[in-house]
Amino acid sequence: MKPLTSRERVIASLEHRQPDRVPIDLGGNQTGIHVRAYKRVLEFLGIHEDKTVLSHFTQQLACPCDALLDRFNIDTRWVRPLAGYVDLDRQEPQHERGYVGKFDQFHVFWGQDEKKPIEGILYYDPIIHPLADATSVQDIERFAWPDGTDKAPLKGLKEVARGLHEKTQFAVCSTAIGNTFETCTFLFGLVRAMKLVRMNPGLLIAAMNRLLEYWKDYNTTYLAEIGQFLDVACINGDLAGQDGPLINPAFYEKHIKPIDAQLVMHVKKIAPHLKLNYHSCGSVPVFIPHFASIGYTSINPVQVSARDMEPCSLKQRFGKSIAFWGGLCDSQRTLPFGTPEQVRSEVKKNMACFKPNGGFIAANIHNITAEVPAANIIAMFDAASEFGRY
Repeated sequence: MKPLTSRERVIASLEHRQPDRVPIDLGGNQTGIHVRAYKRVLEFLGIHEDKTVLSHFTQQLACPCDALLDRFNIDTRWVRPLAGYVDLDRQEPQHERGYVGKFDQFHVFWGQDEKKPIEGILYYDPIIHPLADATSVQDIERFAWPDGTDKAPLKGLKEVARGLHEKTQFAVCSTAIGNTFETCTFLFGLVRAMKLVRMNPGLLIAAMNRLLEYWKDYNTTYLAEIGQFLDVACINGDLAGQDGPLINPAFYEKHIKPIDAQLVMHVKKIAPHLKLNYHSCGSVPVFIPHFASIGYTSINPVQVSARDMEPCSLKQRFGKSIAFWGGLCDSQRTLPFGTPEQVRSEVKKNMACFKPNGGFIAANIHNITAEVPAANIIAMFDAASEFGRY
């Protein structure tokens, strides 16, 4: 088989066609690398970077330089609204009610105790929830929802996306273009949102429907700008935890799935070529048939350390209906605490399960965390190239 371009490789695998090798990804908002781990990798490999840029402030993710992406044979390049990029040395977090951090477009404040030194903060958590005291559908309707038609955050993005599409052969991927249920856990707070599932589902559903309106408007605007240049886009959900679903699957099927399906239909109407990568951490097998029926192309991050997420079993049960994006190495044990040889061995094993007949994009399982040794990160990506050949 003749070598494929990165774009051809990613698309072939997502369409369950066997490429020349398994595509490899690094750099998304759920396949990224914490800036501390990133800087150690650069130092270990002797790669110089004049300026380090954060691609995601709250997760403190670095924007990987081309030299590192080339070293790891990465087949993807990620685009996101340019306003989200922040120079590492010029962070200007806000202070609010004793916390330090930033507001997002939904007025959720992501922060930490402002007494902590900035250099000691690893991540920012959703800590001020604007709908925490909402008690009625009228409260939901009165909320200051963002304007999905606002083009201001997209300034300059079209030129970036067009450049990647026309001047490179990488698969051009977009960060999240939708998130309904999980955003509700930020708006209400996780505990309150979980209580609403049982005690006042109408309030939660009203918020998800308003989020659907926002994301439909956003995609009408966003995809009109850059949809023709994209190959893949992400939708987020986070429906599960380590041991299983966070909510009753029947609630998902009755209330959340129809809302998410409307969003997918809207996106597909605008950009029918677009592959959709759905993100949910945790143990998700009970949801996978629903994901496939909605029209998601792949699921991420494929948390192999969660219950019932053994790689060969996943591939056998669901490999014909959905692709897997992630799943390279246990990010809770082996990657941060194992040896490079243990990492290499696990990547080899997981590759053997996931790669037959395509349907696999190799990536770290969620973002590479701050403490992961550089040698283990390098071992993971080198093993992905070594064992990803067909």
